[in-house]
Amino acid sequence: MMNARTLLIILLMISALFAGCVPTPSTETDIRGDWKYTMIDSGGNTYDMDVITFDGKPEKGTYLEVNIYQVEYEGEFTVNGNNLTLSGEETWQGIIVDADTINGTWSHEKESSNGTFTASRK
Repeated sequence: MMNARTLLIILLMISALFAGCVPTPSTETDIRGDWKYTMIDSGGNTYDMDVITFDGKPEKGTYLEVNIYQVEYEGEFTVNGNNLTLSGEETWQGIIVDADTINGTWSHEKESSNGTFTASRK
């Protein structure tokens, strides 16, 4: 039979093991700030480009996109690990490649347009 001390040690070891399994927020996915972006449509043409600004918390907030025609689009963003989602007038699904690069796809329902995008920290 196990004595109380042995049982306590085993329980502490199991607790420490599970504590190591809890994910911690990554500072590598903090995209807040200004980014230069380029959107390429499904035909391979430049659809749009200029600056998008992310504000809020690292994992969730708002964005303001100002395009080459000085038209502003606003919406919300979420970051889950290295995955980025923008919702609003446009929908973007991206991968945060590193601290200065995001790549992904976009769609604009009102204009029935879609394609790929790349963004670089400004």
